[in-house]
Amino acid sequence: FTIQNIRTGDYNLYAFVTGFIGDYKNDTIISVTEGSVIDLGDLVFEPPRDGPTLWEIGIPDRSAGEFYVPDPNPMYINKLFVDHPDKFRQWGLWERYADLYPEGDLVYNVDVSDYQTDWFYAQVTRKIGNNTYQATTWQIQFELDSVDENWPYILRVAIASATYSELQVRFNDPTADPPHFTTGEIGKDNSIARHGIRGLYWLFDIDVPAGVLVEGDNTIFLTQARSISPFQGILYDYIRLEGPADPNSKKKKTIF
Repeated sequence: FTIQNIRTGDYNLYAFVTGFIGDYKNDTIISVTEGSVIDLGDLVFEPPRDGPTLWEIGIPDRSAGEFYVPDPNPMYINKLFVDHPDKFRQWGLWERYADLYPEGDLVYNVDVSDYQTDWFYAQVTRKIGNNTYQATTWQIQFELDSVDENWPYILRVAIASATYSELQVRFNDPTADPPHFTTGEIGKDNSIARHGIRGLYWLFDIDVPAGVLVEGDNTIFLTQARSISPFQGILYDYIRLEGPADPNSKKKKTIF
């Protein structure tokens, strides 16, 4: 490719590939001078992976657009976006979560659920009164035929956007204190309030503590713990549970 009128100086090269989690960063400082022609050769990206996929939710494309976007409240319909592919560009969609889940929160079973219809596009707070909101806890249910306690399991959580949120993750114990993992407060994107479907990308590689997974039924609890505003929430991009690695397997590489 060619860039006209570029400033001379030192540059870094970053990339990502739709369909793969993670970021590529070239380790070379690229020095650009007037009229220079630079050939970096083949650039190899090794996406994060430590074991086989046991299950996955979503598409790794840095967007929550593949998840369930509800119809807007008839009072707030923007006619410009009726029958439009950007269905998320409607006011007040965050309040539809409380309408669809007035008491219990979202429960997703990896064997029978469909993320296009059963995974709400944003994990938002639940409105329970006048300017009063409640934290929400989503569940991912799955079954394991066996558990190998000698090798690690990894939960990879890619987030398309976050707004003053804290994601707490617990395995098979919704009351674990402290949680098995927490992001702390993350994100200032305001994607939810501004009718967006993506923002700043986050990727968390979570080591599943030994002994918490069991043979048979398991549940992962995802809690968005901050609940002062209706706009605090997380837009997930992609979630994947990886099992113990096959010592004979090789990581998949992508060549640009």
